[in-house]
Amino acid sequence: MKSFEYLCLFCIRAFRGERTSSAIYHLLKGKKSSQTIQDGNLYSLDFLFGLLPDLSRAELDSTIARFEQKQLISFQDDFYYLTEKGSTVLEKEAENFPFPDYLNGWEYKGKADVFWKRYSLLIQTLSNLQMGRTDFIPVQYEETVQHFVKKILLQDGIAKKELCELIYKETFDILKSVADQQAYILVSKLSGHLHSGLTLLQISKKLGIDENWVRLEFQAALHYMLQNIERNVDHYPVLSKLCLDMIHRPNLTATTQKTFYLLERGYKLEEIAAARNLKQSTIEDHIVELALHLDSFSISPYVTKERAQIIQQAAYSLKTNQMKRIKEYLGLADISYFQIRLVLTKMGDAHG
Repeated sequence: MKSFEYLCLFCIRAFRGERTSSAIYHLLKGKKSSQTIQDGNLYSLDFLFGLLPDLSRAELDSTIARFEQKQLISFQDDFYYLTEKGSTVLEKEAENFPFPDYLNGWEYKGKADVFWKRYSLLIQTLSNLQMGRTDFIPVQYEETVQHFVKKILLQDGIAKKELCELIYKETFDILKSVADQQAYILVSKLSGHLHSGLTLLQISKKLGIDENWVRLEFQAALHYMLQNIERNVDHYPVLSKLCLDMIHRPNLTATTQKTFYLLERGYKLEEIAAARNLKQSTIEDHIVELALHLDSFSISPYVTKERAQIIQQAAYSLKTNQMKRIKEYLGLADISYFQIRLVLTKMGDAHG
């Protein structure tokens, strides 16, 4: 079984017949919609967020079709379920595809991408400067990335040789604690003087594992680096410079940040919707995202404690995260889907 097939079966089991295949597609692609973000939280799948940004819908659909042919899944009421055979296969294949504990796609996906661009360009630049070369072709073309690295190199008080030694020491200190294969993949992708880093496909062929799993392990190594830097900034003075502007920043979509800005200034939901020329349901999506990612964010202005308890009890009784089922079960017209979403968000995956 290929790793992508394993990921699909894993997601189907996690969704428990409560989401369509589109939920898998948007999760692995990394679509920053309120639905996908909440799904990741409700079904404990946020660590897989955005790990396959190049995934095509055709690839997913053909994989789902093969699962049906092999009777690994069944289809009912627009949703997919694992069959007993599918569950057995998934459990068996889990030994071949262990997820690293530090893999966290939602928290680090965007941050890891930027960190890697800065880090890989800094390594390449230092390697060439040490050899007296300035005419190399940079591995990263984005002006913002090049400007960021140039700023670090032009800082006073540290020689290029010393900077090389420090970045090597800090990198080694972190990577010695990750799986050997993950460290190898990350280092293999680095370029230097007269040396081009390998592509994921090249590494895949060299290691004899499929490209999607190489991508996952590469991301896992980056996430581990960022987690360690975040926990001990002073211990990694060079690496921390590459990500200090990101690691403590709330992982909110840009539009939600704008809504949050107005909320903090006392605007009500309908006022924010009017000021931003958006539907109130869109602003409600932003509130759900805030409740999901800010521990200090209170949902009490939108749902009373008593109502929250009623919704929680319904979710536990039904063992579901499907809002329609919960609302129908409650039979209370004045409990909105928005309130149910908020409560489910704070509960997380209580049925997994």
